Amino acid sequence: MSHFNIIKLDAISSTNEFLKKKCKSSECKDGEIIWAKDQTNGRGQSRNKWLSQRGKSLTFSVYKEFDQLRTSNSFVLNACIALSIVNVLKKIGLNEVSIKWPNDIMAENKKIGGILIENIVKSEYIKSSIIGIGLNINEDKFVNLSYATSLFLEINKKIKLEKILDILIEELFKSFNQLNNRENYIMNLFSSFLWKLNKDVHFKNKDHYFTAKVKGVKLSGNLIIELSDGSISDFNSNEIKMNYID
Repeated sequence: MSHFNIIKLDAISSTNEFLKKKCKSSECKDGEIIWAKDQTNGRGQSRNKWLSQRGKSLTFSVYKEFDQLRTSNSFVLNACIALSIVNVLKKIGLNEVSIKWPNDIMAENKKIGGILIENIVKSEYIKSSIIGIGLNINEDKFVNLSYATSLFLEINKKIKLEKILDILIEELFKSFNQLNNRENYIMNLFSSFLWKLNKDVHFKNKDHYFTAKVKGVKLSGNLIIELSDGSISDFNSNEIKMNYID
């Protein structure tokens, strides 16, 4: 793992928060990884909590610096990371894997992982990013989480967290090299792996619930949907939320 420096911690509240504190003290180095066996207060998108089980979930954060990554391409980074996770899970044996917009990883209709990216911006460029990844690996049950699953529950095989981390780190490093010259290819591939692509999904827009068909994702990260009257619109993740309910 020559590209990255892995720091393994026994327990921590949040790997992203740990790296953010290091960054404020100018102690972060490009490619640094914080891997926690137990993350007690992990965060997901929109301030949701990421609940992990000690020694069974893979929870880590990467500090990555960029030279010419424009803020307008910030979602391409999200897409690259999501696709890296999809590739790794497929290699390990998970067949039905997809991406629930904007950043959840799904095994059929259940969530198996998630991504949280926090960018450090200077002018119109992303100077660096703290990339948090959480994956359910060896859990054998979930209490009061009907839409959660793990790799073990899906393929009936327990795998060492170190093995998955090693494979995923290499996949991430390869994807970082594609950010500045393959945006359209990345976004087209991301759209092809969308959960419920070309199917009707329940959405929430403020206090309004509606059904629409998932059609793709724009370079900006906006989700493209077909409304019930046949018209096409796109929305960002602050405007609409996609439900898990079929």
